[in-house]
Parts: sequence; C-alpha cells; structure tokens
Amino acid sequence: MDSGTYTVDIVAIEERVEGVAVIHEEAIPRSRVVENPALVQEALQRLVDEYGVSSIVMSSGYGVGLKPAKEAEPWEINVATFIHPGDEARGLRILGLRRAMRLVAESGLPAWFTPGVVQLPTVPLHRKLDRIDLGTSDKLYTAVAAIWDAVENRGLAIDEVDIIVAEIGYAYTAALAVKAGVVVDGHGGTMSHRGYMGAGLWDAEVAYLAAWLEPRYSKELLFRGGAAELLEEEYPPPPPEEVAQRAEQGDERAEAVIDALAEAAAKDILALTAVVKPRLIYLAGRWARIPLLRSRVAERISHLLDAFDAEIVEVSATARAKEAAFGAALLANGLAGGRYSWIPERLRLKETRGTTPLDWVRLAGLGERAVQQIRRRSQAL
Repeated sequence: MDSGTYTVDIVAIEERVEGVAVIHEEAIPRSRVVENPALVQEALQRLVDEYGVSSIVMSSGYGVGLKPAKEAEPWEINVATFIHPGDEARGLRILGLRRAMRLVAESGLPAWFTPGVVQLPTVPLHRKLDRIDLGTSDKLYTAVAAIWDAVENRGLAIDEVDIIVAEIGYAYTAALAVKAGVVVDGHGGTMSHRGYMGAGLWDAEVAYLAAWLEPRYSKELLFRGGAAELLEEEYPPPPPEEVAQRAEQGDERAEAVIDALAEAAAKDILALTAVVKPRLIYLAGRWARIPLLRSRVAERISHLLDAFDAEIVEVSATARAKEAAFGAALLANGLAGGRYSWIPERLRLKETRGTTPLDWVRLAGLGERAVQQIRRRSQAL
C-alpha cells in the first residue's frame, strides 16, 4: 500500500516460478480515506479473504522501525505521522493515514510497518544530522521497485546497482541514492527542490517569517508554494495530464510549471551524484508519466548521462498503479520469506527496529523533546 497525496494505491502480487504476477490493484482517492480511514483496512482484509494474502506492507508515514503492525505502540504511529495539537484539531489529511495505521494494527492483519530513509543503517550518520525527511516509507518502496527492476529486468548484480531514483509526484518531488544495492542518501519531498504542490526546500528566512507571523503554523503550508502556484488557480491544482496538455497548446503558465518541475528534478538528481555515480536514473511518480516532463528532465541532465554513461529508465512492472505500491508488495513478499527475501536483508531493515524518524534531530534537543511529548500525549489519549 502506498499512501499518496492524490490516491492511496494498493497492489497485490503472487509469487510464481518465473517471478511475480500482479493479481490485484486499485487506487482509492485520498480524500475518501481522510473521510473514512476504515476503507484501507477493509480493502486489505478483502485481499486476505479473496486471495489468501499472507503479508502486507503498509505506508508508515515518516517511518516506524520495522515491526509487525500489531506490535506497534500508539506513540510510534503518532511519531511517524507527527503533527502538533493545533493541526490535530484542524483535522489535517495525515490523520487519515494515522487512523488507518491504527485500524490495521488493531485488526490482526498480517501487516508490517516500515522505516523511512533516515532510519536506515546504510545512510551515514553525517547525512542524518538534523534531518527527518530523507524520504518517507513510501519513497523507500519506490526505491525497492527500482532495485528489483535493475536486478530482475536489467541484469545487474546487486553490487552493481548504483542508481538514482527520482519520484515526481502529485505533491512533491523526491530523490534517493542507491549505491551497491543499498540506500545511502535521499532528499524527501520537504527537503528536495520544488514539487507540484509543495515548495520543497524552504529558505530558512521564510521559515523564520512563518514562525513569527503564523504562530503554530499548520503543516498544510508544506503543501503550498509548489510549481502549481504559477497557475494562479484555486487548490487543489489540476491533474498533471491537463497541465501538460495546456503547455503543449502554448499556455505560458503551464509551460512554467513543466519547466519548474523538470529543473527541480534535475537539481535533485545532480545533487545526489556527489554520493553515487549512477548507471541508471529512474523517473517515477505521476508526473514522470508525462512525456513532455520526461524529455525536459533529460535535456537538463544530458551532460550527466554522457559523463556517467547512464540512461533514464522507468520501472518495468506490470502494475499500472504507482511504483511505490508495487515496491511495497515486493517488500511484503521478502518479509514473508518469499523469492525477494534478499531485498529487506540487503536494506538491513531489521536493524531499524527501535528507532524513530526524529532520532537524529539534535538541534536544541528538538527530536528527543518531540518524542517525549508525543509519548506523553499518546498515553493521555
């Protein structure tokens, strides 16, 4: 399961002699999940009843150290979906995911909660310092799909899997670096360059202004300031396909959106070449399916492709749903001891147990203070 901003995607796979086959996929509008989080638990239960699904990997927000969902403490779920009490009262969308996680944890379904990139032991400590969003649990699933594709479909040995995975989604752009088959760095949506809805990297002075003029400002601000602002239209912004069509018809504002997103993705990719020399560059996410955007990204990194003898590719999966949902299904297979058990072993997911995504925020002790406050509040509730 991948909990996206626009849709919640669910993919089920079945292991076969020749590999895996997608046996089910669906996309549930995120707005419906916000209104009724039980839809997720019900959809997963149907797959267990109808197909005998034996292992589930579920979106876990910013991350829960690897464990069966039924073993997760309420405070761990709250840390993985952290928002301040004011935003809880506002009923932010992330509460839909939090409630869905709780329902699945209470249901007894054979589900796993998984870490975010910052919790991985393969990411060096100096890259984690005062960072939270090196990539959510969902972004890790996209990387899993790319690693699988590089090995299964492109013939690379796992030690040769040096890739960059850029996901250009409906809300955010994000990118992960994979070296010798393990994730070593990442820029999550709020740390990357501009996304479609979200501004990504904030100027620290803008953050300071927000803290001054909008005391206890809402996390909703993290979903604003993106390329969609160039359209000067009401939110939510139009779908990528519509914007691309308008750009091809000469709409200057739509053209600006395409350029902003292509440039942002290129900057994220180029930044990660400081830690990995990629053989393959994967473009994923809803915007990456737009030919016009893909070509603009390629134009901006053409010198990189030549220098590293790299190529831009996509995950060659049979699933029509988002790459992250397919990657989550592959991870579920591995955690069940299936054909792809080498994936969670390679990523060293078991070593993340007992960690939280706030553990490396040392500035003014913010990480420790936040976890303590969330634990106290969870117990009180």
